[in-house]
Amino acid sequence: MIESQINEIAERRRQAVSRLRVFDASLWLGRPQGFPLAEEMDVAALNAAMADNFIGGGLVSHWRGKIASPQEGNAALLEAGLGEANDSLGAIMTGLPLFPREGGPLPVVGDLPTCVRAVRVFPKTHGFPLTDWVIGSLGKWMIERRLPLFVWHTEVDWQELYSFAKALPKLAIVVESQPRKIIYHLRPLLALLRDCPNTHVEISNLTGPAFELVLQHIGAERLIFGSFLPVSDPLVPLGLILDAEMSEADRTLIAGGNLRRLIGGGAA
Repeated sequence: MIESQINEIAERRRQAVSRLRVFDASLWLGRPQGFPLAEEMDVAALNAAMADNFIGGGLVSHWRGKIASPQEGNAALLEAGLGEANDSLGAIMTGLPLFPREGGPLPVVGDLPTCVRAVRVFPKTHGFPLTDWVIGSLGKWMIERRLPLFVWHTEVDWQELYSFAKALPKLAIVVESQPRKIIYHLRPLLALLRDCPNTHVEISNLTGPAFELVLQHIGAERLIFGSFLPVSDPLVPLGLILDAEMSEADRTLIAGGNLRRLIGGGAA
């Protein structure tokens, strides 16, 4: 009796998730840094994991963009052949403030590939402040191409992030909740989202209360689904969406609609 009830509940949840058209902001290739139990993935393994977890597509990053260099990470993403393997996958390149002699504004060779849908920066790891006078030219270039900027909350000072968002109000910015939960920074996060309409938060490592605070006080339009595969379990952020009190329209926005809007509907 109990087992049949559990199976019935599980089936209802599977059906609910399948209706959401999940589009993931945080899919990762390569060997994860700092997570020794996480599996290293190539595109084939990533596609299999997505299928197992109700994820229909998303944006892919490469760990070498942080661990080795943006140049190596971006080259590894291009070599992965994302568009060839799955046209629902786009790439998040790693950005830098470039030297004058470098072709720019991204550290890649040649024209920007069509698979590129966003840019991530690692200010602390790569040794630069997130300020308009250092990285503003990259932000302006991204605005022209409708590419959102991703940044881990552990990689940036909140005051810098606020000032940068104010300086470039047309640049969509996604604050990522990895690799450490946003627990002690909820007040600046909520203030940032309140004052800067161009900012959003990715939910893979948000606690349930934090998710509900953003949903209640800011709105579903500013929440972005991410799984952080292969480090984290996608069913955790999916559970946040399924269990919170909201309309089906808002669930669909958070599960993928918001991210599709930020990248202009590409890689869908």
